[in-house]
Amino acid sequence: MPGARAAITAVFFAFALPIGLWAGAIPALLRQSGSDGRQLGIALTLHTAAYIGAMAAGGQLARRIAPRRLVLAALGLVALAFPLLYAAGSPLMLTLALIGTGASGGLLDLAMNTEGTALERRLGRPILLSMHAAASLAFALGAFGGSLVATQAGPLWLVLPVWAVFAPVAWWLARLAPAPEPAPLTVAARPRRVERGRGVGLIGLLLGLCIGAEIAAQMWSASFLERQARELAAFAGAGAAFFAGCQALTRLVGDRLRHAFGDRRVITGSLLIGVAGYALVAGVPGFAAGVLGFALVGFGTACVVPCCFALLARDPERASAALGSASLVAGLIRLPTPLYLGFVAAAWGEEVAFAGIAAGLAAGALLAQRGLRALD
Repeated sequence: MPGARAAITAVFFAFALPIGLWAGAIPALLRQSGSDGRQLGIALTLHTAAYIGAMAAGGQLARRIAPRRLVLAALGLVALAFPLLYAAGSPLMLTLALIGTGASGGLLDLAMNTEGTALERRLGRPILLSMHAAASLAFALGAFGGSLVATQAGPLWLVLPVWAVFAPVAWWLARLAPAPEPAPLTVAARPRRVERGRGVGLIGLLLGLCIGAEIAAQMWSASFLERQARELAAFAGAGAAFFAGCQALTRLVGDRLRHAFGDRRVITGSLLIGVAGYALVAGVPGFAAGVLGFALVGFGTACVVPCCFALLARDPERASAALGSASLVAGLIRLPTPLYLGFVAAAWGEEVAFAGIAAGLAAGALLAQRGLRALD
């Protein structure tokens, strides 16, 4: 079991590394492909659609294929998709590559979280946030390194660290002993609220609001900070790096927070911290204020998605289906988020776009406080 936990945690790390590298390299990739903010918004919208579709389909596949096999297959697809993204030389190629990374990443996201929540149930204690901490750490390293490598050597060089990490992780996972079958729950023990459409829908809504806020920090912070201080362009990935680094630090203690306060209180408090972060980014100009604001967003979004996944996975027989269904609901917010950011930022400025994200997180905190009470 310890070996399985370490291997799945390594998968979370591998999953986030190429995304972090891409986030840090966005300004360089936009120049390389000749794309602007609106074209990026459209491309990321299609990326998100592919991501959501793959997660929904993965929820059904995971009921027929062992999630661990699904993880291995998705790892291979991601390792092939991201080099195409780093090599994109036109807006069309950038868009097609983002669709590919979205589809492969969504499948891997669903499969690894299904496997992670199943492992958490078998161990009988919270561990999911520590796995997400590894993902945040990988994203932070990637975001910082991505901006440096892309500006100094070129985005295509980012392929090397991706393959260097993916190969041993896939080999390690393939050598694990098969996971035991989950014991079925009795009728009395089934979490009725989450099984109902309203419970899954509410959690999906919270997932969408939180992931939309994460997308804004991951994909728009580098361009925003570069405009705040052109002389610091090589360090424009600092916003995404501090965002993910603070996520990682929070997730290291997040399972203790879940145990002490319950998922609903952790979700509510986290979203309010995210509101404060985006309010700082939107309201206070300057490179340093922007980095601090994105760091607060990292603190605020760290626990929300893992807590939501844990709530959805309380019934082992329906965990993958619930994750897939909630992903579809989350898509109602996730899908237009890149488009919203691209067009609002172009029309009125990124500060206005970030203020809208803050308002969405505030609405999510209110929903979580009132709607998740029965799920504690």
